[in-house]
Amino acid sequence: MTHGYAVIPPGLEPVVAAELAGLGVEGEVCPGGVRFAADPAKVAELARTMRTPGQVLLEVGSGSARSTEALGALVRRLPWKSLLHPQASLRVEVSSKTSALRFRENITRSVTSMVRDARKGAFVPDRGSRPQVEQLLQVRIVDDIATLSLDAGGELLHRRGWRTEAGRAPMRENIAACLLALAEWDGSDALYDPCCGSGTLLIEGALLAANRPPFAARTFACNEWPVANPAAGARGRQPARHGAAGHGPRIPAPPRPSPSRVLIAGSDHHAPTVQTALNNAKRAGVAIRVEHKELDDIQPTAVVGTVVSNLPWGERLGERVGGVYSAFGRVLRERFSSWRVVFVTSDNRLARKVDERVECLVRFKNGGIPVGVWTFLA
Repeated sequence: MTHGYAVIPPGLEPVVAAELAGLGVEGEVCPGGVRFAADPAKVAELARTMRTPGQVLLEVGSGSARSTEALGALVRRLPWKSLLHPQASLRVEVSSKTSALRFRENITRSVTSMVRDARKGAFVPDRGSRPQVEQLLQVRIVDDIATLSLDAGGELLHRRGWRTEAGRAPMRENIAACLLALAEWDGSDALYDPCCGSGTLLIEGALLAANRPPFAARTFACNEWPVANPAAGARGRQPARHGAAGHGPRIPAPPRPSPSRVLIAGSDHHAPTVQTALNNAKRAGVAIRVEHKELDDIQPTAVVGTVVSNLPWGERLGERVGGVYSAFGRVLRERFSSWRVVFVTSDNRLARKVDERVECLVRFKNGGIPVGVWTFLA
């Protein structure tokens, strides 16, 4: 049995493990991700449907890397002809820690050459079926043990395909999905984001409420894995269907926007981002309500619901930051009684300006900055 690995910033691993469990897959939490047993087809399926990971990898082999010869033996014994399309382009990324093999450029050249040699003689399909998705092979060496993994996404999974416009300091889409999971929001009550920016949290929520995958018109490298898609390596007699040049097979475009069974709404004090959020929602094929409002003017959209927000951090607000956080908490207590509140901030003192009762759910790094996810009942 092969293994998959779902990558996430340290601190958020239990969120990914919980999503996997909900999909019937038991995983082992490791620093920076969750490892699980799965065949290549299942790994590909998870990459195309999961909301929380930043990457989903297929571990194709592991073994000694005490020397170049040992690493070479590992690479050569792997079944590359069944793992990679005969004409797939390959990019190799290497990381090495406490290993005798320290020169990443040399390792990269060596592995690339060995994989190319192992694929010689493979069936070459007609020109029309030539793949256009670059495959990424990650070689991670720790304590002289190498693990080789193929990236199922090809590009990072937070790139859903619908957010082509972004506001200021946007949150990655998969991190927004993690926040919704930490808020235990499942689409059964109202969702509100008073600092919605480009609408990332709201759109992720609308897709979750509609029980739809989070992606729209993007590509996946696993679409070209023969081992996961038997037809992928044998399409020589008929042209493959591709999207824009260089992007390979695409998943279907989103359906026409349809209303959620609960109200998913938000606001932002920066007027131009309101239209940005609505444009992104249209590309995702979901309906959300977004208005231009200051924090002092927001109102609840239902009797009970959940507020989830990525609050502006100090660098964006300067000396006004304390007042903004205090106003956020005051408005919630006055108007959003019994709503659950979950928010992100980089400063513990600012979190307590919102409400003295806040509890920290998890800590992780967002864009390299340590942040906490905080919650309280308004």
